[in-house]
Amino acid sequence: MRPALLALTLALLSSSSWAAAAPEVAEAQRAQMEKLRAEVAGQIQLQAYDLLDELVYAWTRQPVFELETPVVLADVTVPVGFGSGLAALIENHFAELVVKNPRTRLTLAHCPQCTAVMVHSGAKGTIVARGVDQPEALAAAGALSGARHAIFLDFEAEGSALVLRARITSLEPALPIIHARTLSTSTSSPALLRAGDQLKSAAEARKEYLDALQGRGVFTVPMRIAVRSYGPPSGGGSPIAAMPFIWLQVGTEVALTQARAWSGTFSAGVTWMPQLHTGFMAQARISRLLTGSVASLTRPDLYVFVGGSVISIHGQGARVFQNQVLNLEDVLSNIPDLLVEPHATFAAFPIGLELRVGNRIGASVFLESAPALDNAPAVGAHLDLGLLRFHTVGAEVTFCF
Repeated sequence: MRPALLALTLALLSSSSWAAAAPEVAEAQRAQMEKLRAEVAGQIQLQAYDLLDELVYAWTRQPVFELETPVVLADVTVPVGFGSGLAALIENHFAELVVKNPRTRLTLAHCPQCTAVMVHSGAKGTIVARGVDQPEALAAAGALSGARHAIFLDFEAEGSALVLRARITSLEPALPIIHARTLSTSTSSPALLRAGDQLKSAAEARKEYLDALQGRGVFTVPMRIAVRSYGPPSGGGSPIAAMPFIWLQVGTEVALTQARAWSGTFSAGVTWMPQLHTGFMAQARISRLLTGSVASLTRPDLYVFVGGSVISIHGQGARVFQNQVLNLEDVLSNIPDLLVEPHATFAAFPIGLELRVGNRIGASVFLESAPALDNAPAVGAHLDLGLLRFHTVGAEVTFCF
């Protein structure tokens, strides 16, 4: 914030030399000044919103009035140089906060005479000014709108601080103040950006932030539901193809860095199909964050992972993973062989992408290479790169606890 203000000041001081400078240089200086001005205006707008949030939040905790009371938003002033545009944005945000937080017991009343130029004639003469600058005219405007109180919001820049002075006055010629509060914030500190319908104090907002960070602990327990589909057979004959396997995996995930850019997972899985097969798996894999260097709390994160698995299948479904697979004719002619429960154990190496949301829910797709299945007639390759063949295409849904 301060370097931007310093640059803006230097740009303003050098404005007297624009006439003598080349047109291209002058135009570049103007563009740079407008860019800095927009940056500073945006920061001041956010800080003003933050002060209004704090003001309305205090009114929800300790209302000024005991009953629902109509009030007039008499005037909004902003630091010199930011014009009526910023004042209009602040007025709209304040009105939104009052509407979304009925616990303040305030109801805004319409007052077109407050900012309009009015002519008031009295015993002391004729005064031409805004309604807010004429107590008698403001009192009359309040009576017409049905309100007996007015709110004044004054924003001022004092050094590196933005100060809000809010006061509620009674709509009488003397405009006596019945409530006043002054709030300030450093323009170099980020705004809290609280939701208008869920206002919180600064302490509560900080506690939520810390709770969110603590929720990103070192250890989590992922539960995955995975589907593995093996490649169709590519050889001759009519071997029995492998059916898709559904796996349930549970394990432990460890964040290897505080930013969760790297993580490691060890899990155990099981698959079961009545009268066909029972399978077990042990898997370890490591993941690397692709979308930035720090895992986000607000947007999805994309990880790439590689790993290794040991898979053991028991039952008739294991025949498709053996080097010699019975075709339909062999099954009909060698029924006694079916009484012996076959089994197959092999290693697999997955590589894939996982989209994780809030480190709680994830979805992933992967390819898996199982070199031991190169000689299995019933299992083909979904992707053949020559030296590397991927026999499995899979998808997972992950829930982290």
